[in-house]
Amino acid sequence: MAVGIGGIFSLVYMIMGAEWAYQPESWDVSMGWVIMSIIVGVCVALGAGKVCSLVARNHTAPKYLIALVLVLGILSAIMMMIGGGGGDEVRDFAPSVFEATEKSVQPVWLSWLNPLIGAVGVAIGSGLIKVFGDR
Repeated sequence: MAVGIGGIFSLVYMIMGAEWAYQPESWDVSMGWVIMSIIVGVCVALGAGKVCSLVARNHTAPKYLIALVLVLGILSAIMMMIGGGGGDEVRDFAPSVFEATEKSVQPVWLSWLNPLIGAVGVAIGSGLIKVFGDR
Protein backbone atom coordinates (compact mmCIF):
# COMPACT_ATOMS: atom_id res chain seq x y z
CA MET A 1 0.00 0.00 0.00
CA ALA A 2 2.74 2.45 0.94
CA VAL A 3 4.59 1.85 -2.32
CA GLY A 4 1.39 2.36 -4.31
CA ILE A 5 0.48 5.56 -2.51
CA GLY A 6 4.04 6.93 -2.64
CA GLY A 7 4.35 6.22 -6.35
CA ILE A 8 1.00 7.76 -7.20
CA PHE A 9 1.68 10.88 -5.08
CA SER A 10 5.10 11.33 -6.71
CA LEU A 11 3.59 10.99 -10.17
CA VAL A 12 0.76 13.44 -9.43
CA TYR A 13 3.22 15.93 -7.93
CA MET A 14 5.49 15.75 -10.98
CA ILE A 15 2.52 16.24 -13.33
CA MET A 16 0.65 18.94 -11.41
CA GLY A 17 3.58 20.80 -9.86
CA ALA A 18 4.14 22.67 -6.62
CA GLU A 19 1.76 25.51 -7.38
CA TRP A 20 -1.16 23.06 -7.43
CA ALA A 21 0.05 20.98 -4.49
CA TYR A 22 0.70 23.81 -2.02
CA GLN A 23 -0.93 26.92 -0.69
CA PRO A 24 0.94 30.05 -1.87
CA GLU A 25 4.36 30.59 -0.21
CA SER A 26 3.69 27.82 2.26
CA TRP A 27 4.48 24.16 2.92
CA ASP A 28 0.79 23.59 3.75
CA VAL A 29 -0.83 21.38 1.13
CA SER A 30 -3.72 22.75 -0.92
CA MET A 31 -7.33 21.57 -0.66
CA GLY A 32 -6.92 20.03 -4.13
CA TRP A 33 -4.05 17.92 -2.80
CA VAL A 34 -6.10 16.90 0.24
CA ILE A 35 -9.02 15.77 -1.94
CA MET A 36 -6.69 13.92 -4.30
CA SER A 37 -4.96 12.18 -1.39
CA ILE A 38 -8.28 10.97 0.02
CA ILE A 39 -9.32 9.58 -3.37
CA VAL A 40 -5.94 7.88 -3.86
CA GLY A 41 -6.07 6.47 -0.32
CA VAL A 42 -9.50 4.94 -0.89
CA CYS A 43 -8.53 3.41 -4.24
CA VAL A 44 -5.23 1.97 -3.00
CA ALA A 45 -6.87 0.56 0.15
CA LEU A 46 -9.63 -1.10 -1.89
CA GLY A 47 -7.03 -2.62 -4.21
CA ALA A 48 -4.82 -3.76 -1.33
CA GLY A 49 -7.77 -5.45 0.36
CA LYS A 50 -8.70 -7.25 -2.86
CA VAL A 51 -5.14 -8.41 -3.51
CA CYS A 52 -4.72 -9.52 0.10
CA SER A 53 -7.88 -11.63 0.04
CA LEU A 54 -7.03 -13.14 -3.36
CA VAL A 55 -3.52 -14.10 -2.30
CA ALA A 56 -4.50 -15.39 1.15
CA ARG A 57 -7.82 -16.96 0.04
CA ASN A 58 -9.23 -16.37 3.50
CA HIS A 59 -10.48 -13.51 5.68
CA THR A 60 -7.77 -13.79 8.32
CA ALA A 61 -5.00 -12.07 6.35
CA PRO A 62 -7.09 -8.96 5.56
CA LYS A 63 -7.84 -8.61 9.28
CA TYR A 64 -4.10 -8.54 9.98
CA LEU A 65 -3.62 -6.02 7.17
CA ILE A 66 -6.34 -3.82 8.68
CA ALA A 67 -4.59 -3.98 12.06
CA LEU A 68 -1.26 -3.11 10.44
CA VAL A 69 -2.79 -0.17 8.55
CA LEU A 70 -4.34 1.16 11.77
CA VAL A 71 -1.19 0.79 13.88
CA LEU A 72 1.17 2.29 11.30
CA GLY A 73 -1.33 5.03 10.42
CA ILE A 74 -1.79 6.05 14.04
CA LEU A 75 1.98 6.04 14.62
CA SER A 76 2.41 8.18 11.51
CA ALA A 77 -0.23 10.65 12.73
CA ILE A 78 1.47 10.90 16.12
CA MET A 79 4.87 11.50 14.50
CA MET A 80 3.36 14.17 12.24
CA MET A 81 1.91 15.94 15.27
CA ILE A 82 5.22 15.79 17.13
CA GLY A 83 7.06 17.73 14.49
CA GLY A 84 7.03 17.04 10.80
CA GLY A 85 7.06 19.38 7.88
CA GLY A 86 8.32 22.82 7.04
CA GLY A 87 6.28 24.57 9.71
CA ASP A 88 6.41 28.36 9.47
CA GLU A 89 9.11 28.29 6.81
CA VAL A 90 8.23 30.22 3.65
CA ARG A 91 8.29 28.14 0.46
CA ASP A 92 9.67 30.37 -2.28
CA PHE A 93 10.58 27.70 -4.84
CA ALA A 94 9.21 24.51 -6.38
CA PRO A 95 10.71 21.70 -4.30
CA SER A 96 11.79 18.32 -5.64
CA VAL A 97 9.61 15.29 -4.91
CA PHE A 98 11.93 14.26 -2.06
CA GLU A 99 11.95 17.72 -0.51
CA ALA A 100 8.17 17.94 -0.86
CA THR A 101 7.82 14.62 0.95
CA GLU A 102 10.04 15.81 3.78
CA LYS A 103 8.63 19.31 4.35
CA SER A 104 4.94 19.13 3.36
CA VAL A 105 2.44 19.89 6.09
CA GLN A 106 -0.96 18.24 5.82
CA PRO A 107 -3.90 19.06 8.07
CA VAL A 108 -3.83 17.17 11.37
CA TRP A 109 -7.35 15.86 10.81
CA LEU A 110 -6.20 14.21 7.57
CA SER A 111 -3.39 12.43 9.40
CA TRP A 112 -5.98 10.85 11.69
CA LEU A 113 -8.45 10.17 8.87
CA ASN A 114 -5.94 8.27 6.71
CA PRO A 115 -5.73 5.15 8.92
CA LEU A 116 -9.53 4.96 9.01
CA ILE A 117 -9.76 5.33 5.23
CA GLY A 118 -7.15 2.61 4.84
CA ALA A 119 -8.78 0.20 7.27
CA VAL A 120 -12.29 0.61 5.85
CA GLY A 121 -10.96 0.43 2.29
CA VAL A 122 -9.12 -2.83 3.00
CA ALA A 123 -12.20 -4.25 4.71
CA ILE A 124 -14.43 -3.40 1.72
CA GLY A 125 -11.86 -4.49 -0.87
CA SER A 126 -11.32 -7.83 0.82
CA GLY A 127 -15.03 -8.51 1.19
CA LEU A 128 -15.09 -8.33 4.99
CA ILE A 129 -17.65 -5.52 4.65
CA LYS A 130 -20.27 -5.98 1.95
CA VAL A 131 -21.25 -2.68 0.35
CA PHE A 132 -23.05 -3.82 -2.78
CA GLY A 133 -24.65 -7.05 -1.55
CA ASP A 134 -23.76 -10.42 -3.06
CA ARG A 135 -22.60 -9.38 -6.52
